[in-house]
Amino acid sequence: MQDISKHPIFQALQKIIHDAADVIMDIYQRADLGIEQKMDDSPVTAADLAAHKVILAGLQALTPDIPVLSEEAVVSFEERSQWSMLWIVDPLDGTKEFIKRNGEFSINIALVENGAPILGVVYLPTTSEGYFGVTDSWKDLPIGAFKWQGDEFESIKLREPRDPIVVMTSRSHGPALPSDLKAYLKSAYQQVRELPKGSSIKGCRIAEGIADLHLRRGPTSEWDTAAQQAIIEAAGGMLVTPTGKPFRYNQRETLLNGHFFVSGPELAPSVMDWYKKKD
Repeated sequence: MQDISKHPIFQALQKIIHDAADVIMDIYQRADLGIEQKMDDSPVTAADLAAHKVILAGLQALTPDIPVLSEEAVVSFEERSQWSMLWIVDPLDGTKEFIKRNGEFSINIALVENGAPILGVVYLPTTSEGYFGVTDSWKDLPIGAFKWQGDEFESIKLREPRDPIVVMTSRSHGPALPSDLKAYLKSAYQQVRELPKGSSIKGCRIAEGIADLHLRRGPTSEWDTAAQQAIIEAAGGMLVTPTGKPFRYNQRETLLNGHFFVSGPELAPSVMDWYKKKD
């Protein structure tokens, strides 16, 4: 198998995301984070905007024929509906965590073709952990999920569920794991442990076999999920709607996602059954 860490596309994306992380961490050390409010009342910082500029310039140089949809540069559906392939970018996923200075934020870059995420990169600037997933070969990139930290590079995959079941919960959005779902899981597993984290870290922890499940019932946008979905799927997992359908991107005027959960195929039937009973 080809060493993906030596592939020029991976190396180019790694440099782009490392450069973006450098500008984010520079601003992270400042007293003034340059916080403003968007039209939807969500926060944006100087780091979001600076990282966006770095990533946009890097992707345009790497693939000038592939357009970019970023949280910090939303394009009308009339224009982007013509795009069969595009990059979807969140320059700083977990802005609220960034503002809290708890370190739980990430950079997300996804390549989407005909609605499906075929490549995803997620990087955690405060820990220097990077995740890379390829679900469909593009420019001879091997299919699979990988993690790097410094010079260390390894393949990753989901684990088989076992006691205790580890459930990733959101640090800033929505309630913890519902008590009735926790009880439902305990009918098959003796222990259920909740682990709160921010941003796409939750999905990446599942992809690398540290956790088993994440349930999201609050609003997200396409740039929040596209990159982690590619990584999760490449690692053998699922990011799906309550009925088990994988998300598809750039297919609608709205960029908002519905409810979803992340798991492996073993846990998915139990979660979908719980959703049905809730309805």
